[in-house]
Amino acid sequence: MPIDHETTDVLIGSYLSHDAAHEDYRAALACGAYLHGAIVVAKDLDGKVTVRQSDHMVREVAQGLGTLGFLTGLAVFPLVPLTTGVAAVMGGFLGEALHLLTETKVKGQATAMIPLGCAALILAYPRSSADTVQPVITRALTKVTAEGQGHHVQALRGALSGAQQQLAATAS
Repeated sequence: MPIDHETTDVLIGSYLSHDAAHEDYRAALACGAYLHGAIVVAKDLDGKVTVRQSDHMVREVAQGLGTLGFLTGLAVFPLVPLTTGVAAVMGGFLGEALHLLTETKVKGQATAMIPLGCAALILAYPRSSADTVQPVITRALTKVTAEGQGHHVQALRGALSGAQQQLAATAS
């Protein structure tokens, strides 16, 4: 398998309580496993949707561009700190933009899918982290997991689509 291909799992949990979803969100972040991302979405009784997500996208993009800046700086060795720093900062801004784009998209979908007063948790992680992540999600009313393979983004999309289909099937 090429180096950029992986198996990614996505877990979606549905909750009757905003607090229960947040407790599982915190447990997932604290479990020590590597997560590609964690999002908790809640809809209050007035219909207002809130989204809280981990900063994994910001960190990964900043690290990736920082590494690229470091490698670029090796061509003119005294510029390594400058190119690394500039690239990491640009990566942080790009990661934050992706963070906001994800939040907007999740809010739009949650408005139509999450009942008033309920919440959902979405976790994405490499298959190798499944044995650590899945046991800490204990408060979900419904929990579905799907996996996808391919390049990081391709695998994530496939797994998310599969999990959404399973969740829709359990709701019917």
